[in-house]
Order: sequence, then structure tokens, then C-alpha cells
Amino acid sequence: MRQQGVGISTFVIIFLFVAGFGYLLWSNAQTSEPLRAIVPTEFEPTEAPDDWQQVLREGFGQSGTQVPTVPIPAEQYIPPTLPPPTGPTPTPFSADELSQAGLFTLEATAGGATPTVPPPTAVQLDDDEDIAEQSVPTRLPTWQPPPLQPPLSLDEAGWDHYWFIRPIDSNANNRGLASYPYGSDGLQADNPSRIHHGLDMSNPVGETVRAVGAGTVYYVPTIDEPFFQNTSSYGIVVVIEHDFGWQGEPIYSLYAHLQEALVEPGQVVQTGDPIGLLGGTGRVTGPHVHFEVRVGGDRYGDTYNPSLWIVPYVGHGTIAGVLQDERGRSLDDATITLRHVASASFSASTTSYIFLDTVNDVNSDPNWQENFVFADVPVGRYELVTTLPSGLRLSQFIRVFEGMTSFVELIPPEPEPEAVSDDE
Repeated sequence: MRQQGVGISTFVIIFLFVAGFGYLLWSNAQTSEPLRAIVPTEFEPTEAPDDWQQVLREGFGQSGTQVPTVPIPAEQYIPPTLPPPTGPTPTPFSADELSQAGLFTLEATAGGATPTVPPPTAVQLDDDEDIAEQSVPTRLPTWQPPPLQPPLSLDEAGWDHYWFIRPIDSNANNRGLASYPYGSDGLQADNPSRIHHGLDMSNPVGETVRAVGAGTVYYVPTIDEPFFQNTSSYGIVVVIEHDFGWQGEPIYSLYAHLQEALVEPGQVVQTGDPIGLLGGTGRVTGPHVHFEVRVGGDRYGDTYNPSLWIVPYVGHGTIAGVLQDERGRSLDDATITLRHVASASFSASTTSYIFLDTVNDVNSDPNWQENFVFADVPVGRYELVTTLPSGLRLSQFIRVFEGMTSFVELIPPEPEPEAVSDDE
């Protein structure tokens, strides 16, 4: 019995093996489609529309909050100006007409037409009035560096207020005279001039003088009022009251010694408008424009350093500083020199302001409280050096940035306290 069961099992196993092997042979013999490699260039374009176009056609997002847009201005922005006054206005007169009326006497000199004031008819000068002494250089520069664009205030504290263009174009001399800066009596110790309340820009007679900012013409000399604030030293002068103020105070700009005024009192002017022709009227030694910035009032004692109000040249900045003596007092009429560190060369020198404790003093800027300024300094690193009357030498390093005021203090160090011995 056992031998018969073993034989049947062996037969079944052999049968299943043969059947399976035959099925494999049959399936491999069947034909199939050949494989084809598909590369990107073989894809055929479809007629299905782009998804984003379909979304737009269906108006997706139109029911949501619209993103606000700002229209692009088509015209250059012009700040608003004061409305022109109504009624008749006096007519300004030229230097020749004022001379014929006996108000100025023109004398031809090598430096141009320099007027003198006849004592019988002219108002006498006070001791505190400005006399701008300036000669025309024998060779004027062809071009000045291009100025930056106002208004400009790049310091983080917002103390800078470079709001004005220069009153003279860049193809003439629009740099302030370095030998007679604001607040000084000149660099000549043996022959001092009057304390300067503005900047002088020397040029030939007839150079165009322009409004440094928008505003209304405040004063132009006329036959009825030929002298500005009762002094003939300014000659033909134009004063503009500007549309903007400073810390709630009005701002005025003054242009003196003109050959002729091109505007009338009450006329509205824009930045850059011609307002006069440069000349040599008043009390001068040569033709130039004397430029002032007055804040809070239109008087002689309301002036501030114009170098902190007109924009510097491209690639230039300004240094404003404080110089004090050992007792912490402002040191007047002291010489400060400026040395460029990289080239180890002398760059410029200036003098500190002269304060006289009168109503006609020059003023420190309300923010900087400086008593000396270096204007139009090329960017870079500098050393400022001065020597006190006691012989103590002060030095300070500073970096100048484009279009900004760099502030520096030249103050003696406090003396060290005396050591107390243990025996005391």
C-alpha cells in the first residue's frame, strides 16, 4: 500500500512541473508591441489653453481687495508758492538809472565798475554794517563741479537743511570765497575786514544771479526806497521771502551788489529763476554777488552760514565744528587747518566765528551750534588741527560724506585731578 501512494505523488509532481514549463514556453512565444523611448522633443502640442489665462478669463480674485496703485506723475513737481499781491508795485531801477538820480556814482576800475557813495546824498554807514571786499580773479574757472539736488537732508537726525541751489551757475564761479568766510574778518591778521555775514562769489559784471528757492520778492530798490534798511553798502539788492520756513520761522535770501534787478517787489519766483545781473554796486572792491541766508527775520543780525543751506557739490560734504579754549569758551578768530589723511597734504584753512555780543552778531546754526565751517570738502578722511593761544595743540580726525555735514569738536581734554597722598 505504501509503495502505491508514493508512486501516485511522484506522478503528480512531475505532471505539474511539465505543465508549468509548457505554460512559460507558450507565454514567451506571444508577440507584443515594441518599446519606444520618448524624448521631450517628441511631445506633440495640445490645444488645451494655458492655465493662468483660463484663470484670468474666469475672473479669479476680482471679488477680493484691490491692490492700491499710485499714478505716475506726468509733470515735474513744483512746490506751491505764495499768491502774488494785488495792486501796483514799485518798479526796480538799474544801476545807471540810480546813478543818474544821484544815488550811486560809478567809477571805472581795473576790477570792473566799482561805485562810491557821494557823502552829501548817501546815508552814512554804521560801524556794524557789512562791507564786502572782493576782487575778480584774473582767471575764472571754466566749470565748477555739478551740485547735488535740493532739498537734501541725509543725516539720521535730520539736522541738515540743504534746501537751496547756488545763486550762480556751474559755468561760472559759484564757490564762496575761502579767504573771507562767513563769520570772519578775513584771513589777513594785519588788515581785517568787517565781520562777514554771508558768502561772496566773484564773477564778471553781467553774470546771471538766480533765486535759490521758491518764494516772493520781498525787496528791490526803487527811487522812493533806494537803500536797503537805510544802508547803501549793499548797492542794488534783491531779497526773497521763501515759501517754506525753519522751525516755525520765515527764511529770507539776499543777493547784494547787483548791476541790475530783473524782478519787482511782490513778484513770485521759482527756484532757478533769474532775479538779477551780477555787478559791483554798493561798497565793494570788485564785482561779485554777496549772498546771505536770514532766518526768523530780515535784519542784519538774523544771518546764518549759507554754506549749511546751499547744496554741496557732487562728491563733496561739509565740516561744521566747535572750537573752545581750556575754560570751555568759544574761541574767536582762531585759525583751523584741514589736512587730507590719504595724501598727507594741506587742504584748506579757515577761522572761527567772531562773536561781538551785539544785535548784529553772526549766528550759529540752531542744530549744529558751530563756530567754524569748511564748505565743499571732497569726501574722505581728514585731520583738523589748531593751536590755542596757550600753545596747546588740538587735533581731531573726521570722515566727510557726500551731501552731509560732519560735526567735530576741538575741545581741550579736562585736566586730570591731582593725586592725594596717603599722608594727608
